[in-house]
Amino acid sequence: MAADAVSAQQAQQMPFIKNLASSDRKARTESLASLQSFLSSRPSLAPLDARKLWTGLYYALWMTDRPRPQQALAADLANLVHGLRDPCVETWCAAFWSVLGTQWPHIEALRLDKFLLLVRRVFAAHLRVVRERGYKEGGDDDVVEGVKRVFAGWCFDKEDEQRVALGLRLHVLDVWVDELEREGVLADAAAEGNEGARRFVEFVGELVEGLKRCPVKSVRQRAADSYDDERLPWVEKKDGGEEEGEEQEEEAGGVAVL
Repeated sequence: MAADAVSAQQAQQMPFIKNLASSDRKARTESLASLQSFLSSRPSLAPLDARKLWTGLYYALWMTDRPRPQQALAADLANLVHGLRDPCVETWCAAFWSVLGTQWPHIEALRLDKFLLLVRRVFAAHLRVVRERGYKEGGDDDVVEGVKRVFAGWCFDKEDEQRVALGLRLHVLDVWVDELEREGVLADAAAEGNEGARRFVEFVGELVEGLKRCPVKSVRQRAADSYDDERLPWVEKKDGGEEEGEEQEEEAGGVAVL
């Protein structure tokens, strides 16, 4: 990383980082509450400060042992965005992808699962922010537009293949439809009269469709596969009724299907 880097050794000396990674639940809870209070009090957040904080949080998860504390911390870190003031949301979200994109190639295989989970949780938290705002576009509330800019500039950026590490990009393409469904965004888009949700899902779909022309073959394939997921509103649902009927007839007649 550049001048805004926080090394692993430095992170271990930061009290709130050490406590977030502690095996003592009380210490973790108190440290998280302090961090939430600090972030919620900020009327604005400089990109450099956001990256430094996220680098420290990255190392907090990096140092956290055992599955349950790792899962809890991943969820807690993802949910920090909900306590931010509006002007800080886009900066905070972009800083996460910036830091993870830088660190991703250096994550050891034994530590990878907890960071895969963190990415899933953070992506879901971005969606919850948009949903809580009613998918509101433009006007005085720019939070939704800010999240969309983060999606376009980081998660599904088609202009700069080097901006987000390949493994991180592929993981986002693996989880985006799952999280749209899990967070209720797809249901909102299917509901009559919810044009904002429908346009938001279409917006994300267009970003993924753009990656179908990516020079990297694995990204093209993953984007194409996920874009054609049957849960998405533009994908024609397959009717298996006729085929199932034919199979039942064959079974009833004792015909072996090779």
